[in-house]
Amino acid sequence: MSAGLRPLQRLLIDSVRPGRADRPLGELVGGVHLGAVVSAGAEHRVTPALARRMRHAPDAPEGWSALLERVRTAQLVRHMRASEDLRILSQTLADGGVPWAVAKGPVAADLIWPSPDMREYYDVDVFVDRHEFPRALELLLAAGCSLVDRNWPELRRTMRAELALKGPAGTHIDLHWDMAVPPKLRSAFRTDMRGMLARSRPATLGSGVGVRVFDPVDTVLHLVFHAAQAGANRLMWIADIHHATALPDFDWGEFAERSAAARTRVPAALVLDRVSRCLGFRTPPPEAVLAPAARFWGALVRRKDDSVPFPGLPGDRHLGGVLFSSARDTVTASAVEAAISGWRTRRTERRVDRHGPEERVLYQDVPDVRARRAYLAAVSG
Repeated sequence: MSAGLRPLQRLLIDSVRPGRADRPLGELVGGVHLGAVVSAGAEHRVTPALARRMRHAPDAPEGWSALLERVRTAQLVRHMRASEDLRILSQTLADGGVPWAVAKGPVAADLIWPSPDMREYYDVDVFVDRHEFPRALELLLAAGCSLVDRNWPELRRTMRAELALKGPAGTHIDLHWDMAVPPKLRSAFRTDMRGMLARSRPATLGSGVGVRVFDPVDTVLHLVFHAAQAGANRLMWIADIHHATALPDFDWGEFAERSAAARTRVPAALVLDRVSRCLGFRTPPPEAVLAPAARFWGALVRRKDDSVPFPGLPGDRHLGGVLFSSARDTVTASAVEAAISGWRTRRTERRVDRHGPEERVLYQDVPDVRARRAYLAAVSG
């Protein structure tokens, strides 16, 4: 992809690679305005990495570091707050005997990226076995967490596989019982959360807090799945995968087997192909893993990237990633899913144009005891 990239796009990519911090910036900042750097960094959640790059570069433009450092400092504060909440959460779930693991967020920052001050995040994803979900929720509420999602009839109706909480220190925590959140994804894919939790392992964050994390293969499986469903249009997600596939004990053969079992081969191939073209891999994936990206749906993604090269900049057309989120085993299934997603997006946009932004329905306080019991019973049963 690099041949047709604009200087700001190359600067973004350069900032997330390891071993680049103290090299001269040179033409990467030629004709680039600080406001555009700030906007693009926020779009791709890599502003802390940009700040680190500017701080160490011998030819950083005057005044750039100070503004970017504010975002980096805010991220470090969130990181410390998340570590405190994870300390409480880890102790609570361990004492309660609940199998659990934390992913992305602080784990990616501390254990996957080259430096903990490079990755931006705002919430923490915690996974538990669905059969233990009611007890895990009860334990965390008793430990000082509070409910953010409080509309129990809506939770029961939608059967989303996550519940938003706020930790005692203020961290936004998404408590998951599956990595496929809406039911339609759980019917299309076959995620093995119980197996992933059984394979999880202990790890220590930079703050000294002990946590449980997915093994390297499941870590990449989760990162790839999340990136695909989110549209694979943020550089942070692409860099997550680039760095995670370089972890010790990561194995492409095992990844291929687990991805096939989860029915995620096609979306995984599309995401990995974008990683390959944007950042590359220390050890490239086998041809069989990338093979679905060479077919019709993958050709559509490449044509899009030829038109608007990744990483997209604010103001670029087609920043959405429906081609990734709608990817299924067959072209017909992918096309149907893309059409449905497009229709839903246009309907939402029309509604917002008429009535303005909507309050998140799940945040509404509807303490329906019967609906709460029904949701938790459906999850655990």
